[in-house]
Amino acid sequence: MQKTFVVVGAGLAGGRAVETLRAEGFDGRIVLAGAEPDRPYERPPLSKDVLRSETEPGAVFLRDEDWYHTNGIELELGRTVTGLDAAGSLTFAGGGTIAFDACLIATGGRVRRLRVPGSDLEGVHYLRTIRDATALRDAFASKPRLVVIGAGFIGAEVAASARMLGCDVTMIEVLDVPLGRVLGSELGAAYARLHKDHGVDLRLGEGVEEITDDSVIGTSGSVYPADLVVIGVGIEPNVELAMAAGMRCDNGIVVDEFCQTSASRVFAAGDVANRPDEFSGGRIRTEHFQNAQNQGAAAARNMLGKAEVFGEVPWFWSDQYDTNLQTLGHPSPSHERVTRGRMEDLDFITFDLEGDRVVAAVAMNRGRDIAATRRLIERRVTVDRERLADDDVPLRELLRA
Repeated sequence: MQKTFVVVGAGLAGGRAVETLRAEGFDGRIVLAGAEPDRPYERPPLSKDVLRSETEPGAVFLRDEDWYHTNGIELELGRTVTGLDAAGSLTFAGGGTIAFDACLIATGGRVRRLRVPGSDLEGVHYLRTIRDATALRDAFASKPRLVVIGAGFIGAEVAASARMLGCDVTMIEVLDVPLGRVLGSELGAAYARLHKDHGVDLRLGEGVEEITDDSVIGTSGSVYPADLVVIGVGIEPNVELAMAAGMRCDNGIVVDEFCQTSASRVFAAGDVANRPDEFSGGRIRTEHFQNAQNQGAAAARNMLGKAEVFGEVPWFWSDQYDTNLQTLGHPSPSHERVTRGRMEDLDFITFDLEGDRVVAAVAMNRGRDIAATRRLIERRVTVDRERLADDDVPLRELLRA
């Protein structure tokens, strides 16, 4: 009897999952359901190339429509799944039920809303979807005075793209340094300097009291003129479907090393999945491109019974102006840090240590060091701090040692 596999969530994780199912030889029925009306696409270009009109929005899609038809993938786009019975069925808003043998939840996350007076005005935007990006791209054409609320990665990438287009940009951040909880004060200061050097009016330690038709009013009482406002204060995982079905959730849908939820027929992957992390010994939920892509594929193989452990070192990158920032693992200011290169030149890599092992890293314009550092983390190599900091000692020599 033909099996039916259903993937709920047509983002990157869901898209890679259905590709993998067919590549691995699954010849049953595959249904890909997504609340967005668009087929799977990559999100990283939205805040960069698409926003700056350097890439057409159509270039971000994983596959053209014919591929799904040719490979027998049933697309249920623009349809919200409102109910899931872990015993083997799901229900759509407006009616319709599908029975399944296995299901992957890849519902990702939604933007966290800023709840202040005026946050629902017409000129206030968020950036999460391809439609958000095209609306902002069109709005940027008039070179508006832009206020970005939140100096995390999305906010910073939007600010960088807007400055590259010639917009006046103010960026408001409630923390004393951007990403201070993750990067710490020294790295956060370097990140702040990057934006100030490119003409961003960066206001730190400032919250938002109100948004008006032509300004943002800070908690300090300062008034920031604005033709356009972009809010980037993080995302929230879409766990409601899993919670209603009785699955274990805690900062995401809790999965094991095989991407399986507490329901035997149901798996989860991508931004919504909280998985074990063998390197820290804890659990992590990762909102990165690499994680969504690779975990979606691993979950698909496990739906097929492959018993493949998913335990990658998290990796993230962000391009802002002419600077490339990359992270490995989960950097934390609580770790001991060793720096190679010159932070003041924005040409460095910092290594987070636990004992004599590297557990995380942050690099600016040091992409060449990332692959070797990943292997240092994966292999749990014992390192010498002086050699780790010495630019004249190739990292591959530390691997050999």
